[in-house]
Amino acid sequence: MKKRVLIAEIKHETNTFCSTITDENAFAGRYLKYGNEIPAFFKGVKVEMGGILKACEEEDLEIIPSIAANATPGGKVSRAFFEKAKDRIVEDIAKNPVLDGIVLSLHGAMVLEDDEDGEGLLLEAVRNTAGESVPIMASLDLHANVTKKMVSNCDAFFSYETYPHEDTYDMAYQAAKTMARTLRGEIKPVVELRRIPILAPYLETGKEPMKAIMDLASKREKTPGVIKISILHGFSWADIAEAGMSVVVTSDKDRDLAGYLADEFAKILWDKRNTFVKHATPIDDAVEKAINSTEYPVLLADISDNPGGGGPGDGTFILKTLLEKGAEDAAIALITDPDSVNDAIRAGVGARFQARLGGKTEKLHGDPVEGEAYVKTICDGIFVNKGPMAKGLIVNVGKTAVLQMGGVDVIVCERRHQPWDPEIFRRVGIQPEDRKIVVVKSSMHYRAAYTELVKSIIEVDAPGLTTTNFSHFSYENLTRPIFPLDPNAGFSN
Repeated sequence: MKKRVLIAEIKHETNTFCSTITDENAFAGRYLKYGNEIPAFFKGVKVEMGGILKACEEEDLEIIPSIAANATPGGKVSRAFFEKAKDRIVEDIAKNPVLDGIVLSLHGAMVLEDDEDGEGLLLEAVRNTAGESVPIMASLDLHANVTKKMVSNCDAFFSYETYPHEDTYDMAYQAAKTMARTLRGEIKPVVELRRIPILAPYLETGKEPMKAIMDLASKREKTPGVIKISILHGFSWADIAEAGMSVVVTSDKDRDLAGYLADEFAKILWDKRNTFVKHATPIDDAVEKAINSTEYPVLLADISDNPGGGGPGDGTFILKTLLEKGAEDAAIALITDPDSVNDAIRAGVGARFQARLGGKTEKLHGDPVEGEAYVKTICDGIFVNKGPMAKGLIVNVGKTAVLQMGGVDVIVCERRHQPWDPEIFRRVGIQPEDRKIVVVKSSMHYRAAYTELVKSIIEVDAPGLTTTNFSHFSYENLTRPIFPLDPNAGFSN
């Protein structure tokens, strides 16, 4: 008889400094699938659920698809939607008494409007319903804030190893493969957690200081009995008690081995903490460098208004500076502004209107840019990712317009989205590799596809909800002391 495995996803990266609530509509805006909709939507797609489905097919596991819910990072998740999603999973477990395992795709940094530990609550409910004998395994984002409640209610974790996240499919695939080995009685996973008091900025795993650490983790994973070493950067834009970097080691029955390795990597991260501090380029300097460059295109990364970290996507600081300094042949992806999209639609392609673009949500991100805009393009905003991240995933940013203001073409859309894939430009007729200046509202993911398209990259320091200058935020719930807010913070395993 086939082993029966329930599969489900609830993913959200919560920026608690964002004022909006992430409700059911926000999840539906990215994707919200139930039951048999899940295999139909994700088969062959290079994201977590695609990896789980592939592994289950290879291992001849019977799947019980429950829910797949994923929203663009933003403010706290509504309790109402969380309860609806959690109840769906719990009910699917309860009505399938012959259940052998549960594989989940989680983020690890979901905060509810009335609770700091969304994944902990979810895993606790799943464990209480399924019982202690049913193994539970989960993939995690590299930016998870792993909590004690999460670890006490899950048998194995598999976090991404890359940032930009090019291995989401692979890690979830590994989670489901490990489930199959567990169900065959080949292994019995156990987990050890070590939390390190560090707020980390955006750290690319393919470059130092993280590359050597990740290489060592891969080497240590070849140790007999080691299943997975997860190096979690944490999500520093969450004002919760258990925010910060962590190490989670999953081993086969050997808790001492897992603890030893967790201690080793926790010490390495702590000793490297000063190398994690980043300093981006001030806006004026960044724009002037881009304009004066003799090699194009130059990419300006708006790391402080990254919708993938909870930014509103309507920040105007870089656009305003480009216009003031007379930049030419520039293109921006993207500004989220439904009102301006509707104004463009009313005006029509080829028309001009007085725009009031961006700067309409969070006050940190600048005022609206006012001036004449020429409507170059209008489209439905639907495209398919073709780059290395989430390849094959259908993206819908809502009705979209390209507005030309001075020498800058601005992609304006209805829905927040981190433009990590160049298809966001190509969908509206812009070839980013042919422009002099390209602006993307992204902190790191853009590097997966854009690095080979551009001649240089400048990370821009601007105010915003995803800035790496943590002193801009008023943390009230974060456990202190913590580096770098508290330079003299200490740590011992």
